Amino acid sequence: MADLNVSTQVFSEKIRSIIADSEALFLTLGNTTPLFVKELHENLSHLEHSYHTQGVSNQTLNELEQLFTDTKGIIVQSAHFFSQMHDRGRVLLDAFTKSLDRLQNLEGNIKNIRNDSEDMALVALNALTGAIKSGTAGRAFSVITDELKRLSDQTNLLTDVLQTDSSSLIYQLSNFTEELHKLEKLQERVFSGLESKITQEFLDIEAKVKELTESLYTLIEESKSLEAPVSAVMETIQIQDIVRQSLDHILIALASYETVQADASVDTVELQAFKGQLLNLGEVIMNDVVKKLEESVLAFETALFSIQKLIRKGEKQRTLLLRGHFSSLSENSIHIVFEKAAQTLTAVEQNLSDYMAIKQTVASQGNRIADEVATLTKQYVKFDKIINRFRTVDIAARIEISKQSILRSIKNTVLAMSDLINRITFDVEGAKKASTMFIDDTHHAIIEYAKTYEEELSAFSGTQTELLRAFQQFSAYREQLEQNTRNFTLFSETFLTLLETQDAELTKIKQLVNQCKDVRSAFITAKESIPNDTQKMEIRNQHLKDIINKFTIYAHKQAAAEIGNFEVDSSTSSESFEVEASEVTFF
Repeated sequence: MADLNVSTQVFSEKIRSIIADSEALFLTLGNTTPLFVKELHENLSHLEHSYHTQGVSNQTLNELEQLFTDTKGIIVQSAHFFSQMHDRGRVLLDAFTKSLDRLQNLEGNIKNIRNDSEDMALVALNALTGAIKSGTAGRAFSVITDELKRLSDQTNLLTDVLQTDSSSLIYQLSNFTEELHKLEKLQERVFSGLESKITQEFLDIEAKVKELTESLYTLIEESKSLEAPVSAVMETIQIQDIVRQSLDHILIALASYETVQADASVDTVELQAFKGQLLNLGEVIMNDVVKKLEESVLAFETALFSIQKLIRKGEKQRTLLLRGHFSSLSENSIHIVFEKAAQTLTAVEQNLSDYMAIKQTVASQGNRIADEVATLTKQYVKFDKIINRFRTVDIAARIEISKQSILRSIKNTVLAMSDLINRITFDVEGAKKASTMFIDDTHHAIIEYAKTYEEELSAFSGTQTELLRAFQQFSAYREQLEQNTRNFTLFSETFLTLLETQDAELTKIKQLVNQCKDVRSAFITAKESIPNDTQKMEIRNQHLKDIINKFTIYAHKQAAAEIGNFEVDSSTSSESFEVEASEVTFF
């Protein structure tokens, strides 16, 4: 074959190179593609296991529901306890409302005492004047009027103190009552409709979590569409046997030509015709190889493009899903509904803190009021002593008048003094009664209210701790849900790495196609160097005819396999080029 543009040896070397490259290429594909398919299935199985609507999502929802149930239990229990606190406050408030009216009367009593004590000072002055006019007999009486004046001054001083104390007490009670009203309003704000609000917020979260889960599962279902293009990639590696058989037959044909060329009995002209037909058949087979490889490239490329397109689509949807469900800018995101529930729990905790702060103020004010009442009570003890002294002076004045007839001119003054003493006594008793009734109505309630504050504070601390724990657990669930979703990926790193490997192998298949085209071009170039009339010449040598027939049958069988969609099953042995008669009956 020395007259060929490309020697038999060069043809054989190129074809062997193609065989070696294709075997290495398809061996790699044979190893990686099953892993590619396996990784996809494991990937989908893992996703389905992790985010199936009957899987982790329901567990999370059940845990969240239990947390909300526990929180509602805390709130209901707290509401009941604080309702008892409120009832105690209401009893105290009602008592204060009634007592304030009595204390207003107390002010009137104190005002009367002051007026009477001032009148008593005038009476004492009149009595003293009358006594002086009575001369020596009135000197003893002047002692009485001096005492009367002194008692009157003490009464005025004590009245000032009493008025100051009662005004302070009324002021304290007004503030106390105002704080109790604040507690009542705050309790209404804290607990009114809170249970139904908590329930609704859980339902909102449940709906959002289910919506997220369904969206994730939809992505998983859409990811299953990768199975078809991945299977297509798997199918492309099946053409290796056909390509190898075709190339082996060309090598056998070339080897046969070398043998025939060395046979001196073969006519030179027939050998030339034989050579032309072999080159033509080599071109036909290489055409078939190129065609199959190009079809493989197209299928492979289409499949990889579909896979990459689906991956990009899935990642885009995953990004949009995360943005829609966890962005603080999205009005209906999970972030928002969780935040609303968190704000509710925070508000409850803050309101309870405010409640207890007011409660502490009330308890402190109650203690101060109790002290004020105790101080006020002591003033009445002093009044009792003054009144008793007034009565003693009154008796002494009456006795003195009855003994000294000259003093009878001031009898009316003494009677006026007696009347004032009675009025002062009456007003003091009235003030004392008002204070006593106030003490009876409120003092015990104030003391009890202050005592129970410690109990309530302890209960509040427990409630606050439970709510804080619930809030922290609630936040942990939200963070876990967000983290799991953000870590959610449709495709594993292994799968994406294998996809990159497949993409690199596609480039190698394209290079293999170019190698085959180069060999085909070499066949065409070599064939064109042989005259047409020689190529059409009839070969008489039986051995040459058998080789050509077998090679022709195989070349035609390749076309038949293409039409009939079956693989060529022919010996690839370099020692044999036999074809059974039954294999060519359809030609």
